[in-house]
Amino acid sequence: MTDPTTEPIYVPALPARRNALAAYGALAPDVRAAVTPLWTVPPRVGPQRTPGHGRPHPPDPDALALGSHVHRVLAGIARAQRDRPAWVDTRHVESGPRAFATGPPPLRPVTGTERAAWQQVACAEAAAAGGGGLGVRVRPSRAVSDERWAENVVRLLHRIAFARCPVDLLLDLGPVDDTDHGAHRRALHALDLLGPLHPWRSVVLLAGSFPRTRPEGYGAALTETGRADRDLRDLLRHTNGGLGPQPVYGDYGAHDPASADRVSDTGDDPFRGAVRYTTTRTFLVGEVRADGPDHHLTVRAHARDIVDTADFRGAAYSRGDRWLQACADGSGPPGTAHPDAWICAGHLQHLTHVARELRRSG
Repeated sequence: MTDPTTEPIYVPALPARRNALAAYGALAPDVRAAVTPLWTVPPRVGPQRTPGHGRPHPPDPDALALGSHVHRVLAGIARAQRDRPAWVDTRHVESGPRAFATGPPPLRPVTGTERAAWQQVACAEAAAAGGGGLGVRVRPSRAVSDERWAENVVRLLHRIAFARCPVDLLLDLGPVDDTDHGAHRRALHALDLLGPLHPWRSVVLLAGSFPRTRPEGYGAALTETGRADRDLRDLLRHTNGGLGPQPVYGDYGAHDPASADRVSDTGDDPFRGAVRYTTTRTFLVGEVRADGPDHHLTVRAHARDIVDTADFRGAAYSRGDRWLQACADGSGPPGTAHPDAWICAGHLQHLTHVARELRRSG
């Protein structure tokens, strides 16, 4: 069994849907050992949610269907995780105390300052019963004063103190990009403000930079966009100067940070899907239009462009790299034109690359 006190090496915040669950389940054993996901259960119906604003609006109209959705997703997480720990955030699917669930140990429930008091208490009760601890997910807000923000965290910590279990701080910056020069200052400020409030078991800094909308110049050829989340990690390492513990690195895998806040990964995307690849400093993104003819030809052309770059690590590196090579060669299955396959391959090679890079850097 996994030691629940072991500090994670890498925390990807992933939507708990088929493509990401399949990617995590297919990771090589050495990579799985380094990856501790933060799963968010997506909403069942309705528009995209806005994180950090309490209960979902509008609430799910069908309590029975919502319950079945939550049960199915949590069972999928448990199958993918097996005996590995992970956090589970059910913020989009909580309709009341009776509906609260996070799945079996070693899955760790997640709460936050914007959550209702009943949810915070239920989260602590589940953590005490499971024994794996819980996560407090906090999003730095420019609209709330430092004093009020810290008071909200302290109030939450007092409310859940009865559980007497390890607590992890999941500091979530959300989307960042190359123009967001304030992300570094926000991260440092939040760490300085919240770090001393509690003897956190681990402190995770989450940020994502995979594009949600078409980058400038998006078209037939591959587009390259910067990985501002990785750059943020390097900035924090240099700023810290070894004077204190580094926060654990977290990102959003090979998808945009809002992926878990909407019903579908692709249904309301501006381009319905993309072939993707993570290099050391960038994302390579190839558009596949929903209304375009010969999807399979476009997908294979993008795969060939990726494997022909100097950044491609070879088919033996991960199952995601292997899928791209087979797709480029035309030796893969005929169903290469489904967005779930592209996203799954993207997550596979991204998680593998980041986990191994972090292990090398110590």
